[in-house]
Amino acid sequence: MPAVSRKYLVGLVGPDVLEAAEKDLFHPVRLDLDCCDAIEIRYDFFDESVWDSLSERVRHVVPDKLQIGTIRLKRDGGKFADERVVERMDLWKKILSGKQVPEWLDLERDCLSDFKTLNDMAFPIGVGLIISEHNFERIPNDIELETFADDVKRVGAQGLKIAAMSNSDVDCDRLYKFAKKFGKKFQMFAAFGMGETGKVSRLWSLNQGANLTYGSIGHSEAPGQIEVSIMRRALDQAENMHSEMEILAFLNQF
Repeated sequence: MPAVSRKYLVGLVGPDVLEAAEKDLFHPVRLDLDCCDAIEIRYDFFDESVWDSLSERVRHVVPDKLQIGTIRLKRDGGKFADERVVERMDLWKKILSGKQVPEWLDLERDCLSDFKTLNDMAFPIGVGLIISEHNFERIPNDIELETFADDVKRVGAQGLKIAAMSNSDVDCDRLYKFAKKFGKKFQMFAAFGMGETGKVSRLWSLNQGANLTYGSIGHSEAPGQIEVSIMRRALDQAENMHSEMEILAFLNQF
């Protein structure tokens, strides 16, 4: 399945961001939302009683943005209790029963056993699935990365995301190699490093085969995350930046 040619800058939306945007048409957070190509609705940040209405609320604020719905477990950097993972299928069902639904849902790799059940609910209404992996210790080696891609292709998911901790200036080279080899085999593909030495990869990965990257709105939710306003400025000048060093020089201005 060919990749989507458009590149997406994704901004994370939680209760503070959404409520501020809803209450004030001129709130600065709306400028951040305008910088994004897509919105990640972090359902795990919201009270479960409102989950079925969140997509509709976000679309009212930013009607032209692609949506990715995520219930991130604590072990993957989220707020949804790990021990409640068995309850998530009913919650996904609640999300997909809303008047509006995200175009994509994000499911962790270690929950691949849930893929078929979730896909059977999502696919008929045009919702795709992104399989994600978060490694807060290191960037996997080449074999591990290829195994991940093979697992995602095997189940038939249309999207892949890996965010892994970078511990050196050359760590992300493995992710770039991975993106060049597998990026075009998925509709949505993200492969970037976390941490200080991973910052550049959030932008340079888009030059290496990825079409999906993530930035922060307000405070950062992941190590090394960059504000969406800065990322948008960098992406708008991408044609003038031909190396990681040039991107780093740009980021150092801020």
